[in-house]
Amino acid sequence: MRSPAIALVTLLSLSPVTAAAAPDDPERVVMKLDEFLKLYEKTRAEETTAPLDYALSSARYEGEVQVKDGEPYAAVFKARFRVEVLRAKGFVKVPFLPATVALESAKIGNAEAAVVIEDGHYVLVTQQRGALNLDVTFAAAVTTAEGSSAVSFQLSPAGATSAVLSVPAREDLDFTVAGAKLQSDKVVGDKRVVEAVLPSTGALEVKWQRELPKAAQQASRVLSEVYTLVSLGEGLMRATTTAQYTILFTGVDKLALKVPKDMTVLDVVGAGVREWKVDGEGNLAVQLNYAAKGAYALRIEMEKVVRGDIKDIAAPVPVPVGVERTRGFVGVESRGNLEVDAGDVKGATPVDVRALPAAILGITGQPVLLGYKYLGTDVSIPLSAWQHVDADVLVTLLDETRARTMWTREGRRLTSVKYRIRNNRRQFLRLALPKGGELWSASVGGRAVQPALAADKRVMIPLVRSQAAGGELAAFEVEIVYVENGAPPAGNGRGQFAATLPRADAPSTYVAWTVYAPDDAKIKRLSIDGNLRKVRYLSNPIPAEDMNYVQTATPQVMENAREQAAPGGSLGDGAMPVPVSLPLQGREVHFEKLLALDEELTIGFKYRGLKK
Repeated sequence: MRSPAIALVTLLSLSPVTAAAAPDDPERVVMKLDEFLKLYEKTRAEETTAPLDYALSSARYEGEVQVKDGEPYAAVFKARFRVEVLRAKGFVKVPFLPATVALESAKIGNAEAAVVIEDGHYVLVTQQRGALNLDVTFAAAVTTAEGSSAVSFQLSPAGATSAVLSVPAREDLDFTVAGAKLQSDKVVGDKRVVEAVLPSTGALEVKWQRELPKAAQQASRVLSEVYTLVSLGEGLMRATTTAQYTILFTGVDKLALKVPKDMTVLDVVGAGVREWKVDGEGNLAVQLNYAAKGAYALRIEMEKVVRGDIKDIAAPVPVPVGVERTRGFVGVESRGNLEVDAGDVKGATPVDVRALPAAILGITGQPVLLGYKYLGTDVSIPLSAWQHVDADVLVTLLDETRARTMWTREGRRLTSVKYRIRNNRRQFLRLALPKGGELWSASVGGRAVQPALAADKRVMIPLVRSQAAGGELAAFEVEIVYVENGAPPAGNGRGQFAATLPRADAPSTYVAWTVYAPDDAKIKRLSIDGNLRKVRYLSNPIPAEDMNYVQTATPQVMENAREQAAPGGSLGDGAMPVPVSLPLQGREVHFEKLLALDEELTIGFKYRGLKK
């Protein structure tokens, strides 16, 4: 709100008043007293203007149902509206009732109020100021259908709204007040009275009907379906049961089941489960926070320790107690290399496991081996299982082995071998270097590692575990660089080239080996030997970025590899990679082989014309 001084300054700038600036102070204004007082009063009038014309601070409705020939037909209400007229002058229109009701009278004090109908409402027209009480009497229709009666009409928005309705009746009534935030009913003489506090907007809608005595209410009917998944593993039998109840008529807050005495109940989960307990006889009692009605599901987790082979152990099937009808399904799965079979089944029928409900198939990723359905509570499914020895399977595979050898005139050889590996759980890749070979560097996933030396002198390269990618294991790269001395050519430029790749303890599906020979060396075609086939071009060419130099990892590749490394630095820090910048040049001689198992990979040929 603006202060009077600010408003006065504004009026001075807009109103034609006789005022002049003081000669000694340009910021002062001199005016007559009566003009100043007029401006001040005008400012006060502006500051006290109300934002609304009126306000309904409260509304209370007190009604009584009228009965004719034993049937309710109307409700007569006496209502008081507390009206606050906020407009300073003039007439104010206050809507207070919908025109769907029949208005009998409207008074302010002892005087009749001026009421008109406008926009579907009874509207009070008044020029009184301040607070006033509007007392009205009106009637609303009562409708009755199928033994239930109701009275309803629209409310005018008020700060506080309350209602009282009395119904002549000799028997107890069940009242419902739509939207009531606080409701109570009582007996006053031969009338049943309901009181309610309502929201400020909406409708007053009261329904009532004859209240049924407790003895007349129908008892609960409970039906159940039980879905059990039995898991057999090494030394353990687990069961997950979902008991699906259908509760009709009256709700229940207690459920009971019979579980096998030798099973340990781990958990019971359901909506509103307050507590559960199992006694020594296998009686499971579940207490709920509320009376469940309609569909209700309970999930039970159980387990049992078994020793040795499982033989004729009954499948744990919980049985609901106190239900009219029970039917269920049982699925059996194996956790491990167990062969599962069933004995003499009683009270159940085998079914195709694909026909089992989703409550069983949807909670496991393992194949369900056996399936049964049953009706009733007398069911017995004896199970047997035998453990078999795990067969060895391939856990590490070399997708590619790519070798490049730089052969110098003096007979020395510098070789780089890159393995693309998919590894599930092996810790090391073991390599038997060629005789006389000296390891220069090793890297895994572009990160330099420190190899170890096994008792049999094989080099052990620490591995990471392949990450999952699209349901498969992703491959990573292992590279080693080693140097060895070969036989130099004779004085006439002739000689014998023979080389062997490191022997790995994992199979390789493809091996490519390129030898960079001096340009003037002429290879005798008929002298080519070894278990790799000489080819003109490789089936899978070497990527262009790897063609120029034999080198180990760059710092960026090392950083990416650290993300794959196992926690705790299982690869070790290793030595800083040393790039080998010897250019790979000369005549390319290609060799390749498909599917190399546990075998030496060798090549050899005779040459001539190699001058020193």
